[in-house]
Amino acid sequence: MQRRHALRQGWHALAAGIAILGHGGRWLAICAQQAGLDWYRQDFPLIGYLFKYLLASWLALWLALKMEMDQPATALLTVVIVMHFRSGMVITKSYYRLIGTGIGILFSLLLVASFAQDRFPFFIAAALWIGLCTAGSLVYRNFQSYGFVLAGYTLCIVGLPATLTPWHTFQIASTRMSEIGVGLLSASLVSELVLPQRLWETIQAVVRGKFRDFSLLLGQGEAAGLNQPVLKFMQDLYQLESFRASAQFETDDARVHSTTINQLNLQFMAVSTTYIVFQRLQQRLQRSGCKHDAEALQELMQPLATAVLSKGQPAISAPELTQLQQAVAAYQQAFATAFQRQRQALSILPEGQLLTFESGAALLQRLAAELAAYLDTYVLLVANPRKRQVASREFAAAQLQMHIDWLPVAIAATRGALTLLVLAVLWMTIDWPSGILAMTLGVITSTLFAGSPTPMATLRQFTLGVVLGIVLVYLSNVFWLTAAHDYVMLCIVIAPAILLTAWLIARPATALVGAGLGIAYFLMVGFNQALGDLPVRYFNDSIALMIALAVSAILFSLTDYAASPWARRRLLAQLRGLVVEACLNTTMTAAAFEMRARDLIQRSGDLHRPQAADSVHVAEALCAALEMGHAVLALRTAAVALPAQPQRLVQHTLLLVAHDYKQPSRKHQQQVLQWLDHFLVWLQGGEYAQSLSPTQVQKLVTQLHFVRLVIDTEMPALSPRSL
Repeated sequence: MQRRHALRQGWHALAAGIAILGHGGRWLAICAQQAGLDWYRQDFPLIGYLFKYLLASWLALWLALKMEMDQPATALLTVVIVMHFRSGMVITKSYYRLIGTGIGILFSLLLVASFAQDRFPFFIAAALWIGLCTAGSLVYRNFQSYGFVLAGYTLCIVGLPATLTPWHTFQIASTRMSEIGVGLLSASLVSELVLPQRLWETIQAVVRGKFRDFSLLLGQGEAAGLNQPVLKFMQDLYQLESFRASAQFETDDARVHSTTINQLNLQFMAVSTTYIVFQRLQQRLQRSGCKHDAEALQELMQPLATAVLSKGQPAISAPELTQLQQAVAAYQQAFATAFQRQRQALSILPEGQLLTFESGAALLQRLAAELAAYLDTYVLLVANPRKRQVASREFAAAQLQMHIDWLPVAIAATRGALTLLVLAVLWMTIDWPSGILAMTLGVITSTLFAGSPTPMATLRQFTLGVVLGIVLVYLSNVFWLTAAHDYVMLCIVIAPAILLTAWLIARPATALVGAGLGIAYFLMVGFNQALGDLPVRYFNDSIALMIALAVSAILFSLTDYAASPWARRRLLAQLRGLVVEACLNTTMTAAAFEMRARDLIQRSGDLHRPQAADSVHVAEALCAALEMGHAVLALRTAAVALPAQPQRLVQHTLLLVAHDYKQPSRKHQQQVLQWLDHFLVWLQGGEYAQSLSPTQVQKLVTQLHFVRLVIDTEMPALSPRSL
């Protein structure tokens, strides 16, 4: 009996142990699966990218050696420059590199043919060309800007050597073009055929991220901390535009939906601005102690804020998005009833507070309408991306407009030209063998970093990479290349430099270090001779690179426009100028005004420093400008169908507002406020009852009151003294 009991206990213990082992095994399997998924999501793309980088470099080297090219390193350098995680980005960058190189070579041939015998006019024309290309790199965005950089420094690579041996000009040009072509072909082939990563996935991730962030912001309904979301939304907007432009070379959904993406960008810009303007009104009401108005507006908005989140989370699936669209439509239908109920509750308040509430309600109506339009396009793009008929839809999507400030463009162009001239004088004065290399790197840095918001910090990181590249070149030329007697050994020898460059470039924090390393290494590495043959050349080239960086640093420090306090004041003045233009230019639309204002801030570099105090001030000034600009444009729209006399009064109002924003002062501010008070009393007194309908009067009164509210409270944000 005891034995049987002991056996039973032992059996139970064994079963319990097996069960524990089973649970442990399942737990380990789940952990291993999760770790595998994390590795696949985070590390596998990087490993795949490094593998593709190495493969493309080896392919370019093999082709260059098979074709017996003079500088196989140029093909490798091309691979280093154009390789990217996404296939579309590689092809787009290759396209603009080819175009920029071709234009640079054509201008070099023209310059050598015209001034080969006289260096003075040659360098004057070359400096003008570099200045023009630098200006173009600032005016245009994305890889179009890169094309101008290429057209500029190709002159140094092709035109300057050709001045020494003009009879070899065509050979130098054709060799350069062939080497670049080999690099581009290798990078494009590997990106397309080996583990291709499409831009469409990235575009969808950015679109979903924008929607998620805005849904959370709207769902929280808090009237604070808007500056950083504003800068984040703007960064997303220009990032999506960059991806959309690059996706034109991909044969997938991204190209089919290009117009839809553009439309979505514009609609997101409109709805996010209206929400920000509404929240600023809420903040203003709370600061001024108008709690009843603020609470009434919050209650009016609450159904929309509740609908935008499903169980506290943004809508993701197609049914959730459909449900959200229906909720927004229901909110629009029930808005009039809810508005009357809230207004009735506030009827005991003074007339001014009632007008403020009505202005806020008008903003909410606009927010709901813009959100509904944004949702329609978002659902079309995210929930039904495979519908090819989208390509035939007739969207009235305008392109993102540019607002170019020609002063920093002129400063950058002058700096680029001066860099070339200073190094050219040095080259000619001391007959410097490595002068052409110095001029090439000097022009590269002066044009490539011209649009950087912090050029000195950018140049420091790049210089660190160049120093690493110089050290690697020494190791390669002295110890490694001497042992490479065939193609396989050559691939092994250059692999460390390629992998280190790719790994550094893949990380945003060290991308510039990687770029400097790759450029320095492949500009100097000697496939044709070892260091023991030409040690002086190695040291000359190293010194040339450092002198070029020093000249660029000196010129950047002397002409750092972005870091100047005066530039900040000028930026605010330009924002005020846009409001003035909105008042005076009858053809300006709300979308055009907003795109120009946002582009102005985007070019100032503040999007990259959302935590900085200056950027917060700039975001505040942008919000104030958007608020006022949309208000005056809405006022003009409300006055379109009015009789001549009320239209003249509205026009006079816009002139006074424009004068106040053009020359901000307490006196001008008081003049506008007095006129607006007079205009409002006049309208509310019924003197225009015979010529205006009650609806027209109501719209005018609401808009005029909102303009008065903004001028009375927000003018210091755009004042130069606010910084």
